[in-house]
Amino acid sequence: MGLFDKMKNKVAQMTGQNAQPEQQAQQQYQEQPHHEEPEQEAAEEQEQEAADDWGGWDPNDHVGYWYRLKAIEMAGNQGGDEACDAKCRELGLHDYSHMQRVRDTFHKYFGESHEFMQAAMQANTQQARETHASAASQNQELFAPVEGVDLQRYAGTQARAATIGTDMSKWSAILAEVGMDQAKWERVSAEWNRRMSGQASGDMNATMALLTEYGKYFGQAGQGQYGASAAANAGVAGNLNDGSGAVGGEPCTLERYAEIGGAQSAWAQQGRDVNAMLQQQFGMTALDWSNISQYWSAKFMADYRIAARYGDLMTHYTQQYMAAGGGGADSDIDI
Repeated sequence: MGLFDKMKNKVAQMTGQNAQPEQQAQQQYQEQPHHEEPEQEAAEEQEQEAADDWGGWDPNDHVGYWYRLKAIEMAGNQGGDEACDAKCRELGLHDYSHMQRVRDTFHKYFGESHEFMQAAMQANTQQARETHASAASQNQELFAPVEGVDLQRYAGTQARAATIGTDMSKWSAILAEVGMDQAKWERVSAEWNRRMSGQASGDMNATMALLTEYGKYFGQAGQGQYGASAAANAGVAGNLNDGSGAVGGEPCTLERYAEIGGAQSAWAQQGRDVNAMLQQQFGMTALDWSNISQYWSAKFMADYRIAARYGDLMTHYTQQYMAAGGGGADSDIDI
């Protein structure tokens, strides 16, 4: 029995009459909710959701897209759903659901693009720079000179100290050049280390800003056999990166850099003296490693594919050096 026949019988039962059954059934049918409306509404809703929706954002501004998306996600993580929706409205969207449609549209057209994914890294570093800068401005006491020794002079002195080993006569000469004796140096160094360890501030973003600045000044001192490369790239490495990439030629190949990094990881896990092994195996100091890292850090931030390749290579070499018990690894790369 069909739907219409069932409805006729129902009407007859309700009225106790069989007269004009079709007219009564039609009337009863019209009074019932239309069975196709929910399906139509669902279809229309799905069609609307499937339609491209850029949310008023520029389809060609990929860094801007990622930056806004991360700002919305951060608002939600920190303040919950209401804060998330409020940030959406601030950025021209209705709410989080609208943001999801916009996100789907961007990824529909650009999700497989290298440039689109690279823009995500640029947005990350931009956001980190701004977050750290804001925290630094609210914790300026972290950056204040210690007994007249500012962060740049302290970092430069540390870089020079890394080149002289245990030669105390050279160290005394360096201290004299920067207007310190050993006692003052120890006080100054202790305070800068306290600040950079996070003990002087409850704001980790401010501490990270301090560490970033220290790393920049340390590299810009240009000390060691890779000092020129470090000095050229220290201003665009890590969270200072602006997407411009590294400057100058490679201080070593990516494979060599990954091998050195993997070896150090293995040695640390084995409880070995990493600095001694670094000198023995590669003829390098910790300063040399820091300096070539300035170059490769800038390189990674300009192309995430290189960073991914480095990660694979480093895992490969860490495993090789672990298996070798701390000795050298073979040079075959098959990953």
